[in-house]
Amino acid sequence: MDPARRQRIQEALERLAASAPSKAEVLAAVKLLDDELKDVGNPLPGDLDHYLRRRSYEKALLYLNGGTPGAGTCGRGA
Repeated sequence: MDPARRQRIQEALERLAASAPSKAEVLAAVKLLDDELKDVGNPLPGDLDHYLRRRSYEKALLYLNGGTPGAGTCGRGA
């Protein structure tokens, strides 16, 4: 993934994870993440795409930081 794109996504996820982000910060971060998902010419890695589409932002941030998110309840991979 393009490093600049990765950084934009990571920064948006970090804003959402911050304690008490403002409503404007939440809206801007979610819009940026939604816009990244709409870039069909530049698809995201499968797991990251899955986490962002499901709005599993904690898992997406963990994934970007090199962690392995735990299994959820979506039934994926079962």
